[in-house]
Amino acid sequence: MRLAGPLVAIAIVILGLISSALTIVTTDPTALLDHVLDSYDKRIRPFADVDKPVIIDMTIVLGILTELRENQQVMAVVISHVQKWTDPKLTWDVEKFHGVRQIVIPQDLVWVPKLFIYNSMDTKDMLSENRYDIRVEHNGRVKINIPQYVTCICRLSIELFPFDTQFCAIALASPLLNTEEMDVNATQPPKDSYFAGNAEWEVINVTVRHLKFREEGEYRAEVHYIMHLHRRPVYYLTVIVAPTFLISALSILGIFSPGCNDGPRSEKVSLGLGSLLALTVLLDIVANTMPKSNSVPLLGYYIIAVIILCAVAVGISMGYLALSRQFIQTEKMPSALAYKCLWMEPQKRRIDYWLASEYSENDEIQLPKFPDLIAIYNQIHEIAMAQKTFRKKLEKQRRYHMVECEWNRLFSRFDYFFLFLFQALNVIILMLFLRNAWLPLPELPADFMV
Repeated sequence: MRLAGPLVAIAIVILGLISSALTIVTTDPTALLDHVLDSYDKRIRPFADVDKPVIIDMTIVLGILTELRENQQVMAVVISHVQKWTDPKLTWDVEKFHGVRQIVIPQDLVWVPKLFIYNSMDTKDMLSENRYDIRVEHNGRVKINIPQYVTCICRLSIELFPFDTQFCAIALASPLLNTEEMDVNATQPPKDSYFAGNAEWEVINVTVRHLKFREEGEYRAEVHYIMHLHRRPVYYLTVIVAPTFLISALSILGIFSPGCNDGPRSEKVSLGLGSLLALTVLLDIVANTMPKSNSVPLLGYYIIAVIILCAVAVGISMGYLALSRQFIQTEKMPSALAYKCLWMEPQKRRIDYWLASEYSENDEIQLPKFPDLIAIYNQIHEIAMAQKTFRKKLEKQRRYHMVECEWNRLFSRFDYFFLFLFQALNVIILMLFLRNAWLPLPELPADFMV
């Protein structure tokens, strides 16, 4: 009985040493990894033995737009999306491993869901396969973060260009496993996610959608990461819209400018044709930027409307040119009705009596200071036939110039009218175009398809 006490003490010490030794072994990460992967087969999906689908929780946490080529309808973006699932074979008892609740191991040691981006033209992983790590928790919860550089197809709607909003999707799907083997639970991006656009496009929002598609009589999981992109229109407003408006305004001002009443209008027609050529070049720039489709962008409609406005102005100017030449060649003064319609008064000109053999009712004859000279003038009229012929020629030239100035004076009133009319139409077209900049941003359509 006296030996019982020391033996008990010795037993307690030995048990403590054994427990310490076991504790040292089980806190070794290699031992934990060997324990977890013991009899584990990565070729078999989780829950395959109980005929239950493995649920993959997916979301996107990073999206940086690098490029959007409108004419090719291609988007290039850097993304990072997270996948989480439960693997019941990757569990351990926390108490047996000194409270270790999670470990980080290489990806190639465990089963990983296989999803591919089916609308991608080129997908590059930011890390090689042997450099991916996954995080495994003690309850079998597995997490992997996949950074990728994706170049995918994005169907654009260009009707409101350059005030357009585009929806571009990165579509992932299961290549083989159906929903009875693997299903997806897609969640919206967390609040601390990071999304950024480039110099031209702004990322408004990112939506995650979970869909299913049918193939060969079975359903498969599909996930869409939809990026809401809004164009920054400042570049197009300063490079295309502002020059278009200035060219059209100056062209209309030059065509209908009444600065020279008796000058020819052919130079104005040449100015209008040159402006049409410049506007056509701007329209060609827009056409080369946009994809080839049946839709005409809003900016294209604006330039076409301005071209039509300037073309009509040139046509009216050419009509002015033809009418003015025709009326001037008749050598007839405008009628009283023409003056009344334009709220104008005929301009009376003083003509010297000795130089006027023919005058109109609108001319005011200045009588000589000595009326007796008229009789003398009538007596010597027959002698001065040669001088009269020459005088008639001068009078004809003077009258032709007077008729030309009077018709130009009438047409100048039309110039003022059409100048204000076409400038007002030019401003109205610009305002109708710019009002689209203040339209509310559209929501993601319910029937959106990749």
